[in-house]
Amino acid sequence: MSGSVSVILDEICALLDTYKGRDKILRTLCYSTKLIGGVHSNKALAEKFLLFSKHMSNTRATLRLLDDLPMLKYNLEYGFGKEEPDKLMAALGVTTNVIDQVYYPIEKVAWLAENRLVTGVDNNKWDTISSIFWVASIYLTLMRSLRYVSVLQKHKTCVMKTEENLFSPALEKLLARQNYEILTCVRLCLDFVHAVNTLPKGFLWSSKLNTWHIGLIATTSSLLGIYQIFAKRDL
Repeated sequence: MSGSVSVILDEICALLDTYKGRDKILRTLCYSTKLIGGVHSNKALAEKFLLFSKHMSNTRATLRLLDDLPMLKYNLEYGFGKEEPDKLMAALGVTTNVIDQVYYPIEKVAWLAENRLVTGVDNNKWDTISSIFWVASIYLTLMRSLRYVSVLQKHKTCVMKTEENLFSPALEKLLARQNYEILTCVRLCLDFVHAVNTLPKGFLWSSKLNTWHIGLIATTSSLLGIYQIFAKRDL
């Protein structure tokens, strides 16, 4: 096995060895096949791609049933965001964490109702509630990321005024972090467009995107997410 192939294989396996990495792979498979199914001219083949996409989505939903405790652990460690650069980012972070923590039980109820494991529960109602929480979480996370980009820009301006060498390691690291956060904002914007579309008709562009639109938007977001997993190592 050549060195380059071995490196690529190692990177793929390292990605699959983590929950986050595996979820990104499943998400990419889910929405790339949805994209293909949405544009393929062969109806029978398109239905197979869409069926595969549905199974990948169901797999991700099942795995998320175990996310409550990891989310709780993260929230307890985050606390009131004392490590954040300013109070606004801390407030946005705490609010987002609360929304995310509540989201998982709501999604569980929707999952139980969808799979007919509980009776007397309106699955559509709980799906709508979970979508609202999803939209709110992405929006607040986007606002926090935009705020962080602004904070980094101010910091960069201060460093450039004091640093004689514009190619100093400190400045290069700061630029890399800012570029990473800008990419995060782009990814969150794509996710926000996708999330809003899951809401009932009548709110912005909800329920107006075609299957291939959703596939394209979410696939692009997923690929950016995978790239960021590797890019974060250099930060």
